[in-house]
Amino acid sequence: MRRISLIVFASLLMGSPAFAVNSLQLFISGATYDHTSQTWVTSSGGFDLYVVSANSAKSDVIVSMALGTSDTPGDVTASFGSDDISESDWIWGYPPISNVPEEHRGGDLAPHDIYPTWFTELHTGAYGTGSLVGNVQPDGSGNYWDPSTGLGSAPAVGEFKSFHVETGGSFTFVHFDAYTIDSRGKVDQFAPFSHDAQAVGHTPEPGTLALLGTGLLGLGAFTFRRKKQ
Repeated sequence: MRRISLIVFASLLMGSPAFAVNSLQLFISGATYDHTSQTWVTSSGGFDLYVVSANSAKSDVIVSMALGTSDTPGDVTASFGSDDISESDWIWGYPPISNVPEEHRGGDLAPHDIYPTWFTELHTGAYGTGSLVGNVQPDGSGNYWDPSTGLGSAPAVGEFKSFHVETGGSFTFVHFDAYTIDSRGKVDQFAPFSHDAQAVGHTPEPGTLALLGTGLLGLGAFTFRRKKQ
C-alpha cells in the first residue's frame, strides 16, 4: 500500500504544472530556436521579446541585455520598450548590477560562456498568477507554447509581458536573461540557459567587407580619372 501511495504521489508531482514549466522564461516572436545553444535567436533589428513568469507571483523581474565579449557599448544602439539604452548604461561584469563591481562569487548569473561582458538591466515590474502559461522551449516533437499567439499547452498559472526591442550597429549579438534578486542583491529565480533569447548582430562578414573595399577602390579610381580628364 505504501509503495502504491509513493507511486501515485510521484506521478502527481511530475504532472504538476509547477514542475513542468520553468519559473522564468524568455521568448522572441518570429525567432528560430537554436537547439545547440538552446536559445531563441533572431536576426531582426526590431522584435518583440516576451518575458514569461510561472508558478508564483514576483515583485520585479529584471531583464539583462548583454553584449558579445568582443563588443563594446559604442558598437550598438538599442532600445527596450520605451527606454533608449545609452552608452553610459552598460556596465562590465556579471549580472545583477547590485553585485558589481564585486568578484563573481556564485551569487550572480552563471557565465553561460558570455559573462563577464558589458551588460545593462531593465526592470519589467511585477508578475501575477492570473493567466495560464506554458513551456516556450520546444520538446522532442517540436511542440511549445507560443505566448505571442497563445497556441500550445499552457498548464501553469502565471503572467507574461512583451517588450519591443530595437538594435542597430555593428555587433556580434545581444543576449537576454531574466531573473529576480533577493534582499541581499543576489540572483534568486532565473530563466535557465535553455530558455534564453538572443539577437544576432549586424556585423558585416569578411567577404562583404572585401567586396565593399573593392567597390570603394574602384569608385576612387573612376573619380581620379574623371578629374584627370
